[in-house]
Amino acid sequence: MEQRLQSEVEKLLIKERLHELEMAYCRGIDRRDPELIRSIFFADAIEDHGDAWQGTGYEWVDYIFSGYLAQFEVTAHYVLNEWYKVEGDKAEGETHRISYHRRPNGEEVTAGSRTFNRYECRDGVWRIAYRGVTRDWLRESRAAPPDPSQPRHMILRPSLPGPDDVSYRELPMFGRGPIW
Repeated sequence: MEQRLQSEVEKLLIKERLHELEMAYCRGIDRRDPELIRSIFFADAIEDHGDAWQGTGYEWVDYIFSGYLAQFEVTAHYVLNEWYKVEGDKAEGETHRISYHRRPNGEEVTAGSRTFNRYECRDGVWRIAYRGVTRDWLRESRAAPPDPSQPRHMILRPSLPGPDDVSYRELPMFGRGPIW
């Protein structure tokens, strides 16, 4: 019984690490931290967006930070459902997410997508070995202009995409750079 319990606890800890990889991806995109995203992939990991884009995880980071993300003044990535299966030093996971992107002209793009991830543990470290992405839906709209009648107490600190975001002051343990 004790050995079975230990095995189940180990699986839970692995699943928590896989969850952290997903959270690091979202934070890395939204806070524009390429080294954080790069650290979730193995160097030979594959990033597969079907006909839209394919390459390594590192090439994906280079691509999105070479200009793609610059077109958005803010992004927000939300992880919804996560389901992981662990077998030894390999794991698979399906993650549902909603991604929000706003351009400076007020155009908004919101999408629902899923990622199909294969993870591996190499030298004691879990990372993504393969990440496939599919889109379930897409919505384009316009941001509402600021409402001057909004009560003053509802005007919050702005979310900023880079290292000046308030989260770095409020949560100093969440510094920039690799997850490990």
